[in-house]
Amino acid sequence: MNEREKKFFLRIGSNKEKQYIKKIGTLFSGLMVKANYFESAHGMLSGTFLKFNSLLPPVGYVIDPITYVFGRDPRYIKSWQKINKDKAEDKLRSELRIEANEELPSDWIREIETPTKAQKNKVEIYNIKKAYQNLADAYFSNIDNNLLCMVGKRPLIGNDFNANSINTFVKNVISYQEQAVTRHYDTTKYSDFRETVPKPSIVLSPYFLIENQEDLNFMLEIWRSFDTQYGEGNGAIVLQCTTNFLEDNHNRLVDAISNIEKNIIFLWIDGFYEENASSTQLEAYVKFVSETSSNGKNIANLYAGGLSPLLFPFGLYGIVNNIGYGMQRDAEPVEGGIPTAQFYIPTLHIRQQVLASYDLFIRNELGNSNNDFYRDICSCPICKEGIKNGVRDFIPFYGQMDYPKSKPEGPKKYPTSAALKRCTFHFLFSRLREFKWALSATKQEVITKIEQESNIWRSNKDHMERLKTILEDITST
Repeated sequence: MNEREKKFFLRIGSNKEKQYIKKIGTLFSGLMVKANYFESAHGMLSGTFLKFNSLLPPVGYVIDPITYVFGRDPRYIKSWQKINKDKAEDKLRSELRIEANEELPSDWIREIETPTKAQKNKVEIYNIKKAYQNLADAYFSNIDNNLLCMVGKRPLIGNDFNANSINTFVKNVISYQEQAVTRHYDTTKYSDFRETVPKPSIVLSPYFLIENQEDLNFMLEIWRSFDTQYGEGNGAIVLQCTTNFLEDNHNRLVDAISNIEKNIIFLWIDGFYEENASSTQLEAYVKFVSETSSNGKNIANLYAGGLSPLLFPFGLYGIVNNIGYGMQRDAEPVEGGIPTAQFYIPTLHIRQQVLASYDLFIRNELGNSNNDFYRDICSCPICKEGIKNGVRDFIPFYGQMDYPKSKPEGPKKYPTSAALKRCTFHFLFSRLREFKWALSATKQEVITKIEQESNIWRSNKDHMERLKTILEDITST
């Protein structure tokens, strides 16, 4: 597989990340966005997709349908929303499809704790977020066994579906991805332009988290339906499973994937953090990639960690890279918070807070001069711009802090926008460099690289040595 065939997608997660897309988005194979974010920012994202698709060569896009969220606890797709008191119950019953004779949970309506004058006659209701409501309508509205009525009340499970509803559900998810951008230009104003609106470069299957054999059987039905209904060559199935299930059922998953017609598989291992994974967990991941690749399948890691680019010579087909938050992710979302400046260490393939990175450099006696820093830690354009005197420049450049404008007197400082931007560009440049290097590397060159990078560090390198051992075993068999 040559360089053009390998894939490196950049995932957009917020409007603030558009600045990075504008400057270096064209260096990636394509852009990816989650469907709920697309629903919240379809205007900006549609325009971005059109612009990038007009380039030569065109840069495509992928919309992740994130159907798995409807199989998790409903609290992850709901929020407290303010509304006039006299409309609260009617809105909940309408949008959550609660019949008049069905009791409304009392804790789904509450008083506003400290209402403003404008909120005097308002309350808060526990309702589905608008973006997820739009997705539920698109995926479940024309299915005859009341799946839509369950959304927001409890998680959907495999037993809620039958053969007909699976086929309709799969068809709806395919249709959503194909028409997501087009439907925003579906007016007479754009009638001459509509035919030129690009379709997604890859269309993904629906998916739910696999935790046991019953879940796998359900997903096999979904994948078979997707195989039947979407015959284009750019179709891909999504395999989302727990770390334990992959580790305990490695051979079973390899066999299951090998019997699916689609050749592209996007993999998301829930609870899997490459740098913290045990030897057996890491081995299960590496062998799954290697063995499915040997069977003619192309595996792309939907939430790739720092070690994943090193697996391209061992069969990995692609990775998806986040911009502004951690590389890997659990299926259960975490609450957002104040952004922290995180530095990616290329020779360790980990990303952590700036102060923790600095402490690591000091403990390992690295980066004492600028040349030492460039040799042992990083020599990307961002580091060369700010690291002129070795590690002593690291905190002022990447860890710059200040009081927020809203509270100039304190009490707490936060990373400046300049520091956050430097960390992010450094991260993206570093990942691009890893990707480009790995495309032409041999298996032995990867093993040699891991050994050389491990020799730089006295500590915090166990994950590198675990991977090296696993890759040596694979190479020797």
